[in-house]
Order: sequence, then C-alpha cells, then structure tokens
Amino acid sequence: MEILQTEDVSDFFEQAESLLVEKEACNNLGLGILNRVMESGSTQDQAPPYLGMVKEAGKLVYVFLQTPPHNLILPDIGTSRAEILSLIARHLYHQGIQLPGVVGPVKAVQQFAAKWEQLTGEKAEVEMKQLIYRLDEVHLVEKGSGHLIPADEKDEALIKAWLIGFGKEAKVSMDDVRAGEMAKDFIGSRSVYLWVVDGRPVSMANQSRKTKNGVTINAVYTPDVYKRNGYATALVAALSQKLLDDGNLFCSLYTDQTNPTSNGIYQRIGYHVVGESVMYSFR
Repeated sequence: MEILQTEDVSDFFEQAESLLVEKEACNNLGLGILNRVMESGSTQDQAPPYLGMVKEAGKLVYVFLQTPPHNLILPDIGTSRAEILSLIARHLYHQGIQLPGVVGPVKAVQQFAAKWEQLTGEKAEVEMKQLIYRLDEVHLVEKGSGHLIPADEKDEALIKAWLIGFGKEAKVSMDDVRAGEMAKDFIGSRSVYLWVVDGRPVSMANQSRKTKNGVTINAVYTPDVYKRNGYATALVAALSQKLLDDGNLFCSLYTDQTNPTSNGIYQRIGYHVVGESVMYSFR
C-alpha cells in the first residue's frame, strides 16, 4: 500500500467521490468541506487542506482529509481496515503533522487513535459520540403556531448570541469572536432560518454542507425560555421540507448520542439513523 498526497482539491474529489458517495449521508462532513472549497477556492483557514489517498496495487481504497488546524476526518468507507488506519497514522506522524483530534466512524477512529497514541505518546480522549441521521421524507408534524423565515442582517446579533448558547449546550468551542464570524457568514450566505411565533424568533437552524444529493442541517437551537413548546420540531420539519422541495433528495444531521430529547425529535420528523460518529481529542 502507498499514500499519495495532493493539494488539488478537484483532482482529489474526482478520485474520491465514488468511495464517499456510497455512504453519502455518513460522509456529509468530508463531502461538504470539499464542495465548499471547490466552490469558494478557500478553506476559510490559513493552511491548504491536507488530502490523502491510500492506494493498493494502484487502486484507491481509502481517503482522508484535514483542513488545518481542525480535526483529521476519517470517512465511512467499506474498504477501511486496521492496517490502513495504522499506515495513515504512521504517515502523518513521520511528516510531522499536528492533529488536535480525529473524527469519523467509531471503529476507524479507535484504530487510528490507538496507533497515534503509540506513536506520539499523546492521550486520546472522547470528546463526543454522535449519531448520523438521514431523512428522505418528512412525516406529518403538528407545527402549531409559527412560521419559518430566513434570518437577515437585522438578526445578526441574535444569531451570534444564540450560537454562543448553542456552543454551551452542544459542548463545542464557541467564543464571542467565532460566534460573530459564523453569524455573519450564515446571514451572508442566507443559510440560517428562524421559527417565528407572534413576530418573535423562538428557535433557529442552519442549512449547512451540500453534497451531491443531500444537504445537512446544523446549529439547531432553542433558548431555554422557549423550550418544550415544540418549536425546534416545527422548525426542523419545515426547514427539512423546504430543502427537499428545493431539489435535495435527502437531509442529514448529527445528534449527541446521549441526548434523548433531540434524538426523539428528529425521529418523529422522519429522520433515521444511518451511522455513528465519534470525535477524539489528542492531549
């Protein structure tokens, strides 16, 4: 086996796409990042993406990617084997690549993390266990009062504040600067939506990564004062239906595996589990 590296995103995508779309919803993170970079010509980061391909007898059997300084992404690919993950870990280590963590399907991440610990002496710690959901058709959901609207410039301060709240709730890094940048980006791309009741925004969600046939929803958040009114359910159902009506064949999203409330909400809407993901940090 050999590992090849390229900075040509289009070439990487052309070679990797057939492997990644076999489990398109599960690989929405990697596919979405690649699509974004090809469309914008930028990773929104300082360094170019690290794009790796594992070939065996000249045939592509696995790929991996990182947009520094973020986590290494290990896709969900059927050809994944322990020796491939070990080879990737050794390759990155000998190249002096710094990794804050790794994210991907549970078995692949565990195999990589074990080898990385052995090579570096760092400690791999579980940051989050997630379920990956896919929706092909929205179940009928009683939406009650309220309606879906796209957020605009006047909502920027609200989106920023709610992103900070989302970060705390989801236990993801979200300081004031990052929340402000994300709010501006979401509104500028017209991707963030609000559920509005009696003229008052009560919940938000964002249309995120686009793949060949699907789109991902993220940053679903309802402030405590508006919880337990079904607003998030109504919002995600309405946004999911809109995205299907726009021509997407499916919607996908991640949930915290340990949160029964959010998992119950998405299942009622029509989302079903298609995979599991785990995120490790290296300390």
